[in-house]
Amino acid sequence: MATYTKEELIEELGIHFENLYHLPPLATRIHAALILNGDKGFTFDEIIGFTDASKSSVSTSLNLLLKTDKIEYFTKSGDRKRYFRKKRDYLKARLNNYKALIDKEISIFEKTLVFLQESEPEAYKNHLCFTTVYTNYLKDSKQLLESTLLQLENVT
Repeated sequence: MATYTKEELIEELGIHFENLYHLPPLATRIHAALILNGDKGFTFDEIIGFTDASKSSVSTSLNLLLKTDKIEYFTKSGDRKRYFRKKRDYLKARLNNYKALIDKEISIFEKTLVFLQESEPEAYKNHLCFTTVYTNYLKDSKQLLESTLLQLENVT
């Protein structure tokens, strides 16, 4: 397997997060850098340094990431600076968000099926094979997420 530089990973993760979260490029690159930095954290000035962006752009991006619960900050005793890092429960929160989306989709899909069955029985019958496969997919995905979240509870 090929080895990637930190900069290449930040770029790839950044593009992925742009598509996944619909966030601006600078915010996603900062988020990626914080993930790759572990729990150490970066100061505001360090983030300005590696992004080569203006103070206002970095501040706006950090506030967006804080507001969307992607990152957190901490302080060190005797140090007035804030250190930014990825949220400690980042993956668990991400999986909980996926689960909520799947729960919502199951609910909407089931309502749609009831509606079609009652008002468009021919269309319902014609698409029953597809809807059964998709319903099973949603339920299996939900079950896998619940199982994974239980495993994470035992790890953290």
